[in-house]
Amino acid sequence: MANTSRATIDCLAPPECGRSGAGLRPPSTNAGRGWHVVRTETVGIPVHALRAAVPGQAAAAALELVRGTPKDVVLVTFANPGVVPLARRSAAFRQALREFDYVLPDGVGMCLAVRWLHGRLAERVSFDTTSLAPVVFGWASSHSLRVVLVGGAPGVADTARARIRESFPALQVVGSFDGFGAMEAKARAVRELEPDIVVCGMGSVRQESFLLELKDQGWRGWGFTCGGYLDQLSQGMAYYPRWVDAANLRWAYRLMREPGRLWRRYLIDYSHFGLLVCAARIGRPGRARA
Repeated sequence: MANTSRATIDCLAPPECGRSGAGLRPPSTNAGRGWHVVRTETVGIPVHALRAAVPGQAAAAALELVRGTPKDVVLVTFANPGVVPLARRSAAFRQALREFDYVLPDGVGMCLAVRWLHGRLAERVSFDTTSLAPVVFGWASSHSLRVVLVGGAPGVADTARARIRESFPALQVVGSFDGFGAMEAKARAVRELEPDIVVCGMGSVRQESFLLELKDQGWRGWGFTCGGYLDQLSQGMAYYPRWVDAANLRWAYRLMREPGRLWRRYLIDYSHFGLLVCAARIGRPGRARA
């Protein structure tokens, strides 16, 4: 895949602390870009605060960020408040997050935390229909890129593949796999298809581990985690009503739709996250800035 010019990156912490062993990347500037990104350390995990030059264009800015990264493999995941307690319980997961090129803030809570703790504006980016997914699928379709979907129970990725093709009929979805079974064998099967883009929805921890395994096996391309997005696609491309998305009430809508699976995340893990942010804010007061 062709790369565009490099990103505008202003570092608050070392941007790469993983297998590459890279140190602090010096800030660079490119006045012509339509976005700005800062790597922060937010309550124990890396979070990249992305801000588009044009408000409301965070998804397009995220695509440009990935396209402008001069690497053969670029891995992107997304951090909502529920990720933080998971990372605090697992050193392996914390390390996995640091091996990703970008950890983008998913949800208003994480965006507010970045602003309160670091004085940086951040826009929500998630791999779903309300954000990054249609931008990536549209780009892949227009540039004849090969896509593989991984995740969910048997049949879920196949259904997601059909739903995506309804909106992007020219998109080359060359494979769809469930999220179960031996990770190494599944990664080999995906790599043999030579996809340019892999979208993995296995839930936090496992989905990040899978993309890192794929990278270790020599695959090159763009990898995105997507959480439960493949399951949502069984309801069609438009999972959220427009007014829910506009009001940033996606979390409440999902809790209403899936209470048995999500009650702990939203009622316990999110509360834990809020306490951690408050404690960090008290310990490190800062001044918000754009």
